[in-house]
Amino acid sequence: RTCCLALEQASTRPPGLGCWVVAISAHDYTTLTDAAPANMRARRACLCFGLVVVLVPGLTTDNHKLNAPRSALMPIVIVPGTGGSQLEARLDKPSSPHWWCARQADWFRLWLDTKELLLDALTQCWADNIRLMWNETTGAMQNAPGVETRTPDFGGVSAFSELDPSLPLHASSYFRDLIAALEARGYVAGSSLLGAPYDFRYAPSSKVGRRFTADLRALLERAREASGRPALLLAHSYGCLLSLHFLQGQSAAWKAKHVAGFVSAGGPYGGSAHELVVLASGSNEGVATVHPLTIRHEQRSYESNHLMLPSPAVFGAAPLVTTPERTYAPTQYADFFADIGWRHGAQVYGQVRSLLRGFAPPGVPTHCVYAVGQRTERNYTYGRGWPDAQPERVGHGDGDGTVNVESAEVCRRWPGTNVTVLRGVAHMDIVKDGDFIAAVEALLADVGAPPAEGVRAERGSEIAV
Repeated sequence: RTCCLALEQASTRPPGLGCWVVAISAHDYTTLTDAAPANMRARRACLCFGLVVVLVPGLTTDNHKLNAPRSALMPIVIVPGTGGSQLEARLDKPSSPHWWCARQADWFRLWLDTKELLLDALTQCWADNIRLMWNETTGAMQNAPGVETRTPDFGGVSAFSELDPSLPLHASSYFRDLIAALEARGYVAGSSLLGAPYDFRYAPSSKVGRRFTADLRALLERAREASGRPALLLAHSYGCLLSLHFLQGQSAAWKAKHVAGFVSAGGPYGGSAHELVVLASGSNEGVATVHPLTIRHEQRSYESNHLMLPSPAVFGAAPLVTTPERTYAPTQYADFFADIGWRHGAQVYGQVRSLLRGFAPPGVPTHCVYAVGQRTERNYTYGRGWPDAQPERVGHGDGDGTVNVESAEVCRRWPGTNVTVLRGVAHMDIVKDGDFIAAVEALLADVGAPPAEGVRAERGSEIAV
């Protein structure tokens, strides 16, 4: 999925040098220039980068040895979300869509390699490599024939600090700022600062997703063993959904021993309206070099895009999509999938729709951060070109430019949750925001303490509980 990562470096790059914005979800790929509006440059690095952090002193996994003594640092682990970690592939394909598309290749970076997104001809090869396909026998999604994938550096942070290290000026940095701030406090990547990157195309219900859940549990257990303390789990965007699902599935006793707290940043708990366009028409987020229909099938194949569809429990029964023939509400996905011609949509959605258990609380001290004050897509009106053409009109509501506010504030339903609302901060900028980083640093000294009663923090003001 082409998930957009706002890679804006406007404040630090040399004058006149264009700013890359690279798509990293099933949504898009983008290159913007200095002339692009600021809200557009930072706007859509979307759900893709759901993220979970666990920093662990003296800890490591298969790739990172447990060779450091126990320290006083609170363990933290970072787990990137959809499009938020590098993905590698090896090819031995029986066929390819064009003669110029490689059929055989040793391990290479499949995500993110920006040159594959600059020409539609190259993007067609890329989309064929990264797409999933439905297996009629197993009733599940899997890699395309002849494509083998892996996520590098499990236990480390290199897979999501920067997504395309070949870009100059750290243009594809994702968690680089937060990692640097934590390292300045004494954390060591691969030792006390760990990560759990994963294949962002899948949902926790899949075989790949279940393996990631088991690996995350093992990582937290190793963190406890190495540090003598439970870890802080910090998630961004889609990673909030994965961490919530993970925490819901663990016993209270296990969580009390291994998880000191959960920091949720920009979690799309109730879904995102933009997923409707992604599945119906494809979305390139305005990148002229990539046609939306080129990547639509690839975007449709991601289980993660179905998990992030607007939830009826949050968005209600009001229509979100209007076409010349009819309207579609979140309660009518079976009709929606049939009418857009996505034959496996209902099957995939059926597998993921109940994964969050009705938004049951995570069962650990929770600190929820989300942003408002950005125009955020909420409903769409199509013309006669439906579903192959893009919407003719888009209605907006409040949110962070990617996650609708009603989706992000689902965390308010959980008793005792401390809520921080950032104003005017774009979705991908939440984890780079100075106030957010400062809040994480403050938590490290007192994680696990019950949140203050009666007041929830908001930049510049207070919100009554």
